[in-house]
Amino acid sequence: MLLEPLPVVEAVAVFGVGHVGLELARILARHHLDLHLIDTRPDMLTDERLGVLGDAVAQIRVHHTPLLPEEVLAELPPGAHVLIMTHDHAEDAALCDAALRTAGLGSIGLIGSSAKWARFRQRLAAEGGHAPAAIDRIKTPIGIPGITGKEPAAFAVSVAADLLRTFEQDRRWSVPDPAAAVAHAPAAEPVAGTTVGTALGNR
Repeated sequence: MLLEPLPVVEAVAVFGVGHVGLELARILARHHLDLHLIDTRPDMLTDERLGVLGDAVAQIRVHHTPLLPEEVLAELPPGAHVLIMTHDHAEDAALCDAALRTAGLGSIGLIGSSAKWARFRQRLAAEGGHAPAAIDRIKTPIGIPGITGKEPAAFAVSVAADLLRTFEQDRRWSVPDPAAAVAHAPAAEPVAGTTVGTALGNR
């Protein structure tokens, strides 16, 4: 019997499909992903607007959540990476709080300024009761440092590149090192009446 591991499809959830979110979706859709697009505004998720994703390689799942977008977090597959970039700061804050309470998520990224993040950190600690180590799971700013363009397309490229780098890091951690496996393997039992060296020498 031949056992061959199946490749794991990464899952990404983009909360907020505005100008930046749509540009990011266009890039991510070209990869083999489970791509979730979530927005409270129906006009952001029309077939006409999302038509630019018509040639997607990714499996795209659209969620219109007019009231509680954070409920989608519980529906995501284990290890899903979350990017929070909605049009509303209160919505972003609620999503950050809910993401920290959702077990099994991958990385959590938040778009915004350092001033916004300072306010969020204080609220997550004081009102949400989250420990500093838990709050540190949220990465902000998102994107590759040094790419300072503010245009939606430039920012989306930066965020996508950073996310792809996260995928690669996850794969390195998940793939066992053969050399390490050998180093930590239990020693062979000596053959009765011989030393280990003698037993190997007689093979």
